[in-house]
Amino acid sequence: MKQAGIKIQHRFGALLVASLCVALSACGAQPPEIIDEPIASVEEVKKLEQVVDTSLPLVQQAYSIESEKVCEKHGGNWNKIGRQQAYACVLPASDAGKVCKDSSECEVACVTENNQVGAGQKVSGVCLESTDLFGCKAYVSQGIVEHTLCVD
Repeated sequence: MKQAGIKIQHRFGALLVASLCVALSACGAQPPEIIDEPIASVEEVKKLEQVVDTSLPLVQQAYSIESEKVCEKHGGNWNKIGRQQAYACVLPASDAGKVCKDSSECEVACVTENNQVGAGQKVSGVCLESTDLFGCKAYVSQGIVEHTLCVD
């Protein structure tokens, strides 16, 4: 007799669940969608919400940026740079091409327009156009060309 009571309870429970499903669908309720995209990790969310300290020098700002979206938000380009072709944010300098005698006069650095100028010569330079420091550049310090520096 006890088993019959259990069967009735199971049938009643199944009937209740079926009735509830019919009622919900009649009200327009839809089952949850299955999303094929992976859920973002905490690290990925932090990269999207990253706050860049704009009080830092421009080069430090660029190298602190960890995602393409944040880079673009700050007016930069997410590029492969250097010998290792690692992605990094390259920010443009607002004073690009301005005549300078020292890197302290520029957002990024003061370099010669012509890398053929010998070290130790007096020269005016120009402010570098972006935070991409890779390649060979002859920096200008206090109006004097320093040795060409190649960064790969």
